[in-house]
Amino acid sequence: MSQAKAILLIDDEPSIGDALTIVLNDHGYRVVLALNGRDGVEMADRERFSVVITDLRLPDISGLDVLRHVKIKSPDRPVIIITAHITPELIVEAKSLGAIEVLAKPFFPSDILSLIETASTADEIEEQIG
Repeated sequence: MSQAKAILLIDDEPSIGDALTIVLNDHGYRVVLALNGRDGVEMADRERFSVVITDLRLPDISGLDVLRHVKIKSPDRPVIIITAHITPELIVEAKSLGAIEVLAKPFFPSDILSLIETASTADEIEEQIG
């Protein structure tokens, strides 16, 4: 049996982190939760994650800062931004920085699961090719 794909989840709201962790664990993913951006960046530097999911508004650094950092270290690492404060400008900026999607809170679990599966499949294909 293959090892569960690891997902880094960065969100300062424990209820969101806990709920997403339960959903993702139930679908076979291993979730590592960070409650702020700096901890998330440190975790991203220490471990290879299949996908990084980060909230936009964090208590220390923004989700866009997390996105920039992850893309500098691992340009092919899929990053999803989640936020309750979505704007067209944010979507354009996040995608120009390399986010695969910006999801508005609240979202359906199926939305995030679909994005993760698409991103994980693309990552596996890239590893096989490269």
